[in-house]
Amino acid sequence: MAEKRVEKEVERQTPDIREDIDGVKCHTLAPGITTHPLIRSGKPCIKGTGLKVTDIVALQTFHNMKPPDIANHYEIDLAQVNDALNYYAAHTDYIDTDIQLDSLNDVQLSEAQYGTRPDSILSRRKPVP
Repeated sequence: MAEKRVEKEVERQTPDIREDIDGVKCHTLAPGITTHPLIRSGKPCIKGTGLKVTDIVALQTFHNMKPPDIANHYEIDLAQVNDALNYYAAHTDYIDTDIQLDSLNDVQLSEAQYGTRPDSILSRRKPVP
């Protein structure tokens, strides 16, 4: 005679949004630095925030801010700023290229004529009586 099999009820847990978003887990790149394809286009961020490593580096490089000042500016811990700067030190080429691409995109967007119509379209409009 076959034994009756009893299955345990599976306890369902809701995923932690910081670790699992839409079935995709955050990847830890370094201590305090994570990435996720749905957060900041997958760019390296400080864990638990949407603050990109490039943001921290830009303040230090272009605005000559010290780590304590950056921490106060973004209202984060000094350890988080140091994690971002340590990640930058290990991946300088990648982060510098990312900053250059961001600045190039900013220039292209500022030079674009979005939202304006050519004069030829406006000249065909009939005046309103």
